[in-house]
Amino acid sequence: MPGRVSTRRSGLALRLQVFSSGFAVMALELLGSRLVTPIFGSSIWTWGSLIGVVLAGLAAGYRFGGWMADRSPTTRKFSMIVFIGGILILLVPFIAPYALSFSQYAGLGDEYGPLLGTILILLLPTFVLGMTSPYAIKLASQTLSSVGNVSGNLYSLSTIGSIAGTFGTVFVLIPLLDVRVIILALGLAVIGASLLGLPRSSAVFAILVLLVVSTSLTQAAPQVALHNGSSIYEKQTPYSTLDVVDVGNVRTLFLNGIPQSSMEINNPTHLVYDYTTFFNLGMQMHPNSTQVLFVGGGGFSGPKFFLSTYPHIHIDVAEVDPDVIDTAMKYFAVSPNPRLTIFNEDGRLYLSETSKTYDVIILDAYAKSYVPFHLLTHEFIKLVASHLNPNGVVVSNLIGSLQGSTSNLVRAEYRTVNDILNNSAVFETIYSPSTVQNLLLAATPSRTPIADSISRLNASELASQVSPTGGFAQHLYQGTIRTDDMPVLTDNYAPVESLIDPLTGSAYVIEQEYGRLTPTTSFLGTESVGGLLLIGVAWFAYTLRVGKPFDQIGVG
Repeated sequence: MPGRVSTRRSGLALRLQVFSSGFAVMALELLGSRLVTPIFGSSIWTWGSLIGVVLAGLAAGYRFGGWMADRSPTTRKFSMIVFIGGILILLVPFIAPYALSFSQYAGLGDEYGPLLGTILILLLPTFVLGMTSPYAIKLASQTLSSVGNVSGNLYSLSTIGSIAGTFGTVFVLIPLLDVRVIILALGLAVIGASLLGLPRSSAVFAILVLLVVSTSLTQAAPQVALHNGSSIYEKQTPYSTLDVVDVGNVRTLFLNGIPQSSMEINNPTHLVYDYTTFFNLGMQMHPNSTQVLFVGGGGFSGPKFFLSTYPHIHIDVAEVDPDVIDTAMKYFAVSPNPRLTIFNEDGRLYLSETSKTYDVIILDAYAKSYVPFHLLTHEFIKLVASHLNPNGVVVSNLIGSLQGSTSNLVRAEYRTVNDILNNSAVFETIYSPSTVQNLLLAATPSRTPIADSISRLNASELASQVSPTGGFAQHLYQGTIRTDDMPVLTDNYAPVESLIDPLTGSAYVIEQEYGRLTPTTSFLGTESVGGLLLIGVAWFAYTLRVGKPFDQIGVG
């Protein structure tokens, strides 16, 4: 009877270890996105790297774990593998800043940079965690005839753990906790599971690990991103890493390391960035406008200026991230206003659900330094056009150039827009068609050519107050924009990332006067890394001395 009880306990311990390993793998993949995205953006390359590296680590782990299991399988060696996996998870938040800094400055661009960074951060822990499944099957298989049933049960349990890790991380952990805290807690949980198959004396090492981790939480962690100025607020939102930073009298909202909005603290309605003055194009081309929609809120620079400048209009804002809305309310002087309605929705989803039409629609939603692909396609522009009044105007903020290799995305979008609204024009913020800059694309279903409308803009007294230096007419691009070599972007084919810059694979970055978040390294936390490594080595040497063959467990 005691032997059966011991076997049952061992079987339960094995199940918990397999489950925790599966949970940790998927949680790490999702948390890895929160480490990589602020530096390289949430592109197909980033997610492809995360998925591919995790799968590669698991595949190698399965192979090596099976080879080890066939040599001399013991529960303690198996638990050692789980313990080592926990230690490697704990190292992730300390290693990530250095790995990502190295990856960005290696000159691989946004195409291969995230691949290198993900390899350095996640390959080793997923490799070790991948070893657990075949090793567990070897321990649990009592006879050759039971291998199918045992392997099915354990792989199912590991997959259930991965499902729990996916939903638990997305819906519970990330909304509630700091990413570093989640990763450290994950590592401690895996180490705790490993103790179920180790001598009780191994708990001493686990306690030492807990002390080191607890100490690290009271210290400043190495940062993936660093900025000048004073950090006012930081948060991991469901969509991005959000930072609010003050530099002198200017407050800036950063999303994933890129400045999205800036505000003069003592003059909240002033437009800090030059390109935002071009949002007034719609109002100047359609002076009788009363209904305006902003797709993308950020710090609400445009909506605040419009409310203070045009007292006869009502503004709707569609912003997908609820934390961005809350941040704008708390830190960017956005207050309740009967002329302002905020919709916490993706802009495309909002337009697909509403029947309302607008005189001016301003598109200013960004993921890193380019527009999310679903807000660029033919289908989306057709949806926008269906919500424009007959003389309505859509103004879209694009980043790129009009000539050269950095013009591809802009020219593709220009072709896409003209396929639906062929009365369009492009305005440069910098008088240089080959320079990467903010370009404002204006389009309207009105038959009056935009060039003719622009010629009247500087005649009004208001135009002189809201137009950029030299007036709108001076910024109108008069040259020919070639589009015959560019595709019409559609929901089925919108290679946004490859159109950004085919020569370097890099996203565009406009260096604003008030800076941008850039990766850096910090030696804060080095003691924690050293402590974890020393504990791991000491524990490894200890468990090798006490390891002994293990009776097979029945989990079938």
